[in-house]
Amino acid sequence: MKRDLYGRLFEASAFPLLDRISGTSISAVFAALEAAEHLDRDEIAARQTRKLAVTVELARRASPFYRELWTTAGPRSSHPVLDGLPVVTKAQLAAAPEAFPLPGFRGRVVTSRTSGSTGSPMVFHRSLEQESWFWALRFRIWSWAGYRPGDPYLTINLNPRLGWRKHLQDVLFRCAYLTFNADNQDSARIVARLSADGIRHLNGFSSSLYVLARYMIERGAGAPCITGVTSTGDTLFAPYREAVEQAFGVRVLDYYGAGGEGVHLASQCPQSGTRYHLHPENAVVELLDERGPVPPGVPGRLVVTQLDNAAMPLIRYELGDVAVGAPPHARCACGRTLPLLERVEGRIPDLIAVPDGTFLVTHFFVVLFKNLQSIDRYQVVQDEHDRIRVRLVGRLGAERGEVETAVRRAVETATRGLLAVEFEWVDEIPLSGAGKRRLVVSRFGREAIGGARRTEETPDA
Repeated sequence: MKRDLYGRLFEASAFPLLDRISGTSISAVFAALEAAEHLDRDEIAARQTRKLAVTVELARRASPFYRELWTTAGPRSSHPVLDGLPVVTKAQLAAAPEAFPLPGFRGRVVTSRTSGSTGSPMVFHRSLEQESWFWALRFRIWSWAGYRPGDPYLTINLNPRLGWRKHLQDVLFRCAYLTFNADNQDSARIVARLSADGIRHLNGFSSSLYVLARYMIERGAGAPCITGVTSTGDTLFAPYREAVEQAFGVRVLDYYGAGGEGVHLASQCPQSGTRYHLHPENAVVELLDERGPVPPGVPGRLVVTQLDNAAMPLIRYELGDVAVGAPPHARCACGRTLPLLERVEGRIPDLIAVPDGTFLVTHFFVVLFKNLQSIDRYQVVQDEHDRIRVRLVGRLGAERGEVETAVRRAVETATRGLLAVEFEWVDEIPLSGAGKRRLVVSRFGREAIGGARRTEETPDA
């Protein structure tokens, strides 16, 4: 599709200029990524191995945290430099906030705070080099859906965009950034924005895109200018995909990663079906059981090693998700030689069903509890149509009354008072049968989209 003048000038001139001003190298990394998509697989593996050796040596030399951790043994690895190193958990990182950025690191650092997929607040630090890879990989992922930097696009999120730098960034990148909750009035606003601005690319959480698509289908609304849709953040269930593709008339490309950690791990292309391409230039992905790598076709714990983050290298870091590897000989019809995942099985959030037929998406609670730092863990359970039970593990000194008031007010506002909220303060929240700590457990969300319930989704007693 022919691009307009602004898009061509932005990618050729303004994009590199913004890099120089901010100290990043996003445009250069993006170009390098596009050039590497069809390399020989042995060359891709060799480049990854060289970067991996540098990363592990940096941690061994400069990180007291890793030197102490590595006195214990861990599972085997198909990568010799990782073989026997222990897996790093979120809990271990949370217990050592002074360990990062690495003592000898002298560059600028991007710091993010996130509640993460487990509901436990975390702080992560990224070097500008890793920040460049993070954004360049996002542009690679979006480019497979037809996007080029400078094209107008709309992102649906729950985090408000605060600060003049982010607003300026949105203007220059022609990003329409809209927040979204369960109120269908927001859906109407998003549809109006899509039509008015001629936006061609849409990005959002899978569950949010589904709620928007349902609204559009029920009202016969269309968005004829949309040529690409990308989803992330939570599981793109088959009913989600069907609704979004029906509403927009294009294939949804899903991608998987960890925004707080600043890493994109896998993404779909137009020809990949349900498989995902890995991005080996910036990360090593391992699928493990307690002893070591699982064979292709067998679910394994997803463990990642970042390759470009000298401020806070994450080495054999467990994300808390489960995935299945594709056979080593598997190839994608697109011709890219990047390795493949068969599927991502983790991230199984439910929608909270509101009695009027609307929904609260999981990320509503992610953002809410991100700002309630006195809460260590949480879980939202819906076992009645008109009420939810919020289970909370508080940190020392947590003001329970203030927390309950904030949560109740947010839910009542988002649902127009249609959902009652009860609270249960507990010492621990058990893991689900899949080995994850579920943020949202609903008896009704999955039923509302026609999906089959599984025993692991039954709310804990």
